[in-house]
Amino acid sequence: MIFVQTLSSVSKQTIRRRCPTAAPFASLRRLQSRQLSKSCPTLTPAAASTAINLHQKSHLIVVGTGVAGCSTALVTAEKYSIPVTLLCAGSTPTDCNSYWAQGGIIYPTYSSDDSVDSLMADIFRAGDGLCDADAVRKLAVEGPHRVKELLLGNSQNYANVPFERDDNGKLKVCLEASHSAPRIIYRADHSGKAITEHIVQAALSHPLINIVTDTIVSDLILSNNVCIGATLFHKLTKTHSSIFTHVGVTLASGGLAGVYTHSTNPPGFNALGSSTALAVRANVDMADLEYVQFHPTALRIPGEPCFLLTEALRGEGAKLVTSDGYSFAKSFHPMGELAPRDIVARGVYAQSQQSEDGVFLDISHRDAQWLTGRFPSIQRKLLQYGLDLTKDKLPITPAAHYTCGGIVSDSNGCTSAPNLYVAGEAARTGLHGGNRLASTSLLEAVVWGSSVAEYIGNNSQAKSVQDWAKYEVDAFVADQNERTAKVDESNCNASSTSYNYNDKKDEERAAATLQQLKSVMWDHVGVVRSKSGLEGACVSLFDIQKEAHEIYNQAPSTVGSFMLRDASYAGLAVANAALQNNQSRGAHYLTEESCDADDEQVAAM
Repeated sequence: MIFVQTLSSVSKQTIRRRCPTAAPFASLRRLQSRQLSKSCPTLTPAAASTAINLHQKSHLIVVGTGVAGCSTALVTAEKYSIPVTLLCAGSTPTDCNSYWAQGGIIYPTYSSDDSVDSLMADIFRAGDGLCDADAVRKLAVEGPHRVKELLLGNSQNYANVPFERDDNGKLKVCLEASHSAPRIIYRADHSGKAITEHIVQAALSHPLINIVTDTIVSDLILSNNVCIGATLFHKLTKTHSSIFTHVGVTLASGGLAGVYTHSTNPPGFNALGSSTALAVRANVDMADLEYVQFHPTALRIPGEPCFLLTEALRGEGAKLVTSDGYSFAKSFHPMGELAPRDIVARGVYAQSQQSEDGVFLDISHRDAQWLTGRFPSIQRKLLQYGLDLTKDKLPITPAAHYTCGGIVSDSNGCTSAPNLYVAGEAARTGLHGGNRLASTSLLEAVVWGSSVAEYIGNNSQAKSVQDWAKYEVDAFVADQNERTAKVDESNCNASSTSYNYNDKKDEERAAATLQQLKSVMWDHVGVVRSKSGLEGACVSLFDIQKEAHEIYNQAPSTVGSFMLRDASYAGLAVANAALQNNQSRGAHYLTEESCDADDEQVAAM
């Protein structure tokens, strides 16, 4: 018997069986059977829904419907016939960070102009030498096969993405910053949209995959350290419930760049570090969170959210200039606009501090017709602001873009908690080191998402963990049912009606506190950092986290309280990691006085 639970204390970081520090359930009442179906209008013929089978335990739970989550789900269901429940916080499964990727995905043919070693060298160079060699080789070797298998229509049950092709049907490839050869396949300037729509459609169409929208994962459930499920909040019904599994839980809900004032990530729940927050609250191992990548070229329009101006623009010849046309990129690195992202971002940041009118990206010297055909989505967006890609210098700013670190993962996507897996931007695979190479993110999502599925479906150690988890699930549910039977019905009813689900004041307070958090992150944990600034940020973020707990206690059924709660955990985790690392490397750039003595020369670069 499954029950709705309303959690009264946000200090309870995760639900643990026989854990003396876990707070008891404040109230338990029977789950009402009413379920709402909700179609996904842009995806046909299959559709997602809000219906979820809470009695199912022999399924894989995947949190996130981006490329990593869908890759995990498709390989698990198709190759191993394991049912999958895909959970999505948004109202449609394409509401994910993968959708907004512009540039493309690496698909090297390893011809005479390219090789495994060449791609690996590019990744190491971009990562400032901090990358894990095994992870880099895994991507370079396995990547082409996984792209071909999952994205190029080799199987009717996977995706067939319409990447750009020439008149002979051959895939077009382009060059991006810090790549030594053209090896990125793309769909105009909206590759993420094309890939996401097609891989989500494949998942929606698979009979063993159930995509559930409008569902926020509030906490992981661990019993004797093994992950056996998660607690959920259903946005449309404003109810809480628990979902269990002995097959495993995979975190694939993206990164945390949205905790900054200026971010290329979409607004809303997706980019606030939900997977990071879930893992931190469950005491799962984290690493390299200080390496938050800042994209150097986000469109800067006062009062408007940042809009990504893809790396491919610079790959196609766009120049970084001041208002008077001075091209300054070569002044900070010999590779100029094609230097690694962290270096270009700092160059743009430094120049913007010196230039009263700011800095700009200019590609107006290229053919106008070609530009509008190559970058149609960007041109449409610019026209909304009275700008023209073919004529104007585009005002830019660096903006938080990608989380290079995260939940520690091995080559199979295993975490420090048995039966808990991770894939995509939420993971710290070691691939990116201190800074990510352009267009590796979607490839990492495909490769590690597939690896999680292969491990769960075809590894003896995974099977042993699943047997252990089955015992823990049965024992946990039995304990829960026994506790529920003792709960006084009147207390349940009183507790369940004590929350004001339409309290705009709580939502407004959560939103204002979230903006305060973003300002602290941008001002003190941003492109350039100092020890004193990080110390102050940690104090401020700790206070914000306390306020987030208070708001969540008062309004545990408002979306804003979930957003703030997760962002507070993610932001503080990044700031703490940055404060503990005195070595200025990659995207973690410290002022000279904040560095170890051996790193002063690095910081000055």
